[in-house]
Amino acid sequence: MIPLFIGVEVILGITILNKASGVYGILSLFTGHPINFWQWLYNLLAIITLPVYVSALINLKTKPRNLRKISLATIVYVLDTFIGSLYTLYFIYFWFSLEEGSVKSTGADLSSSTLSSQSASAARELFITLGTTISVTFIRLYFTLVILSFAKALLKQNRMETRYNDVQNGTSSRSLEQEEEDEVANATGYFGEFRKAIFDLEVRSKEYLDDLCN
Repeated sequence: MIPLFIGVEVILGITILNKASGVYGILSLFTGHPINFWQWLYNLLAIITLPVYVSALINLKTKPRNLRKISLATIVYVLDTFIGSLYTLYFIYFWFSLEEGSVKSTGADLSSSTLSSQSASAARELFITLGTTISVTFIRLYFTLVILSFAKALLKQNRMETRYNDVQNGTSSRSLEQEEEDEVANATGYFGEFRKAIFDLEVRSKEYLDDLCN
């Protein structure tokens, strides 16, 4: 059995590599490769969520940041899974629409034996496509459950530390969190406002998951 912590590291690493491909999708706009609005939007969402997963992975061992950042990454991952499932259905429909149009346009010029061969090939492609899609979907749902379980474990640990005032290295976790909160609150400029917005999202995500798990 792989420890939950290592499992989350692996999941975040795989997700980061997957989301990084969105950069190449956006670059296709500049290379003239055909891409529709929904494909462009999907790649854009991948780029937007990428920093969330990177931040969660980098701070996975850093208290008390890991709880806030994992909480935000968990909510983003759940929404990402839902949206990704919808896009998967769309891409399957889009792919089969192209295949059906291609078969209809060439069907009049094909013999019966060729049509039978194409039907067998189409059935095989359908089986492989659906099988792969279903497998990937189940794996993604399993990853989501692992992320949720890890976030729940961190929240439980945090509640215990708060309850018993567990002191680590002479400084409480709450003091470290307060120091970072003060640092973010005193940040100025556009970058400072951005940090405040992200910090607020992380805190709200933590509070939401904490209420949900209680």
